[in-house]
Amino acid sequence: MKSIVFLLLCVISLNAQTIKSSGTHFVDGIKDKSWANANGENFTNAKFKSYTGSCYALLEVDETVEVSFHAFSEIKAGRLEFKLIDEKENQYFYCSATKECELLKDVILEKGKKYKLLFTGANANGNYEVTWKIRKK
Repeated sequence: MKSIVFLLLCVISLNAQTIKSSGTHFVDGIKDKSWANANGENFTNAKFKSYTGSCYALLEVDETVEVSFHAFSEIKAGRLEFKLIDEKENQYFYCSATKECELLKDVILEKGKKYKLLFTGANANGNYEVTWKIRKK
């Protein structure tokens, strides 16, 4: 039993080390007093009532991997755009919503690169969530 727990912890540890997530980093500061967000090893999400501006979660990759992204936003008013970009502004997926947007996308993230999950709102009232999991190593 101890060896199974140890192996499970090793697998979890390897996944955590491959993609390091940090942030929600605000480009222009946050003006929405109702903003609430959470971030973890494999997700980022937020709820907001009047979000205008840009923010991002930073993903750093220490090993080339194929990653499955699941992104969902539900917007009651305004507009929310989100995309995954790298340091050179290359875009891997994009969604713009005034109601809702859901996408599933597999992306190869390269060792040593930094990626941004960038969210831009225009008087947006709603929420978003992006989760990811490693498909292959």
